[in-house]
Amino acid sequence: MISAKLRSVAAAVALCALAACGTSGSGGSGNVNQVTFWHYYAQGIPATAKFTKDLNDIYAKAKLPKPLNSVYVPGEQLTQKVIATAASKQGPDIFVQGGADLLQLIKAGAITDFTAQYDKFKDKDQIPDSAVIRQDGKVYGVQGFSNTTALWYNKKILAEFGIAPPATMDELTAALEKIGKKYIGIGLPGQGDQDVNPFSFITAYGFDYAKPDAAALENAFKLVGGWAEKGYVPRDAATWTPDVAFQKFAAGGMAFVLGGNWQYGNAKKTASFEYGVVPVPNGTAPAKVYQFGDNVHMSAFTKDKDAAFNAIAAMFLSKDGELAALEAGSMPVRKDLADTKGMQDPIYSQFLKALQNGVPYLLPGFGTELTQMRTPVTEAWSAVLAGQSAPKDAAATAVAAIQRAAK
Repeated sequence: MISAKLRSVAAAVALCALAACGTSGSGGSGNVNQVTFWHYYAQGIPATAKFTKDLNDIYAKAKLPKPLNSVYVPGEQLTQKVIATAASKQGPDIFVQGGADLLQLIKAGAITDFTAQYDKFKDKDQIPDSAVIRQDGKVYGVQGFSNTTALWYNKKILAEFGIAPPATMDELTAALEKIGKKYIGIGLPGQGDQDVNPFSFITAYGFDYAKPDAAALENAFKLVGGWAEKGYVPRDAATWTPDVAFQKFAAGGMAFVLGGNWQYGNAKKTASFEYGVVPVPNGTAPAKVYQFGDNVHMSAFTKDKDAAFNAIAAMFLSKDGELAALEAGSMPVRKDLADTKGMQDPIYSQFLKALQNGVPYLLPGFGTELTQMRTPVTEAWSAVLAGQSAPKDAAATAVAAIQRAAK
């Protein structure tokens, strides 16, 4: 999710307000008497569990004619499960995914456009064009909230060492050197949605997928590899998802963590110390961040497009739905919620500042090859964190794979 990104290691079935929940991978659009909703909002984290319950409660409040069947599917499996069920002309009525697989889903014939339904939506003027996912002029998805990443820090630990929140990678390195091994210096997840974790660090040294430069990638890998070698980043961070990294940060023994705004609800519920956020520090270039949010899609084989869209509108495009996302840590997209009280929070203001260097998750100029380009970067990042590959070798391998995918 809440984003981008939440990819929790806890695998639990979502709470359902109106119907018994299906189990992972069960439930599909073959049942015309319900609306089946696939999501990856696992229930092992308090704010995520509450958000899932809130979505079901909001659906119930809307008094729509068909019950909602809310089904948990692990995030790393969701797109492929949708495509696999589409081959037999089944699948969920609606589902969420992080945004990277749009072209793959369209190519596979797994999703349908719902332009006609969206055009009739009474509040469409409140939804910015950037939150409407179009392809060839047709609406294939919407985003009900916006997410990005930044650097969280533990105020208590920084105060203990007289450290100011860093604005540059040099300042961050100096802070980690001061902290030493008394605490975990920084949590850098090695696993997650494609290249979301390494992206800010590699762009901070000038890396660009359009012109992949091994030297730029090597410089970024040297930085984080050096931190790992000195123990500022645990070697097992290579296996951490963003949720695992943030849970360790929230426990209080970590100075910094790379995390998203969607973690804010969890921080408020679980952290017993004061924390803050700053944009990811700049290196030799500004650190860029992805601007993303869950795309809500409609299966190509839903039996009732109007019922499916009404579910999307109620849970993700209504004021209630977006305020529920805000409480969980994501930023609403509705124009009439831009000045809502929650958005004045200083944590959100830092994420909005980070978005000044934001780029779309579906980078312009790329098609389905983008996933094949991002994957080797993430694999190299993880290998460097684990100490399994030297930065120079990891960078060269990743760039070679990017160049092959681009052909």
